[in-house]
Amino acid sequence: MFSIIVPSYNRQEEIPALLEHLIQQTVHNFEVIIVDDCSKEKVFIKKDYPFKVTVIRNDQNQGVAESRNIGVKNATQDWLLFLDDDDRFEKHKCEILGKKIAENPVMNFIYHPAKCVMVNEKFSYVTHPLTQQKDLNLESMLLANKIGGMPMIGIKKSFFFALGGLSTQLKSLEDYEFVLKVISSPELKPCYVDHALTECTFHTQRASVSTNLTNTEQAIAFIQKHYVKTPIQQQRFAINSLYMLAYPYIMNLSRKASIYYWKMFKLSKNIKPLIIAIIIFISPKLAIHLKRFI
Repeated sequence: MFSIIVPSYNRQEEIPALLEHLIQQTVHNFEVIIVDDCSKEKVFIKKDYPFKVTVIRNDQNQGVAESRNIGVKNATQDWLLFLDDDDRFEKHKCEILGKKIAENPVMNFIYHPAKCVMVNEKFSYVTHPLTQQKDLNLESMLLANKIGGMPMIGIKKSFFFALGGLSTQLKSLEDYEFVLKVISSPELKPCYVDHALTECTFHTQRASVSTNLTNTEQAIAFIQKHYVKTPIQQQRFAINSLYMLAYPYIMNLSRKASIYYWKMFKLSKNIKPLIIAIIIFISPKLAIHLKRFI
């Protein structure tokens, strides 16, 4: 039923733990396709699993978007799930999604909340996606990604191909742009599942969290050009763009993030970003802890 696509780059040590965790799924109605994006050390699978595991190695580094596309091109199942090598599926995920799909054979897109674990701060919170199809529109999604990233969605393979897959022009925000593409399609037939079926881990002050914003700025310009058409969309996306630019700074516990929240306040006249800006300026770590409450 499912092809689980896992891109991986220079993180071979994560793969055995991921596969061991997938054994815990209550049903094994899936295959796993690992796309090794030309890592320095090749990904090898050293044991058998109760599901098919395929490793595809890119001859040169392609980036996460194209790696996922390559995985999809090699998928043999009708439905696609996506998993990053340091994230985990809740053990009932494939069973729950399989039942939902059987009950709603016309749907082509399924999504759910995620449990987000802030590793260094030792707390977690659950995301709150939009639950109603009528709310899945550009006006809502340009203000904030209220569906989630690739590990929080499932999509029918034929629909993925019809949408053209993930954009390889982007080196940042490619999952957000894909969500915009999904909700813009007149062929969208979504289903929301009210269970946090993926656990995503986040590390503050991690070396991989770069504050070089070039890729993010280029992705914002791409989204602006292709999706923002009306004044209200422009206003909402301007606010969201500031949030996306602030993100790497807050994850690096930098007070510079407060500048972006101050700009959000000036654009929106909403008191919430002003309060967050003040808190970040006082203590970025305290601002991170607010995630469990807002």
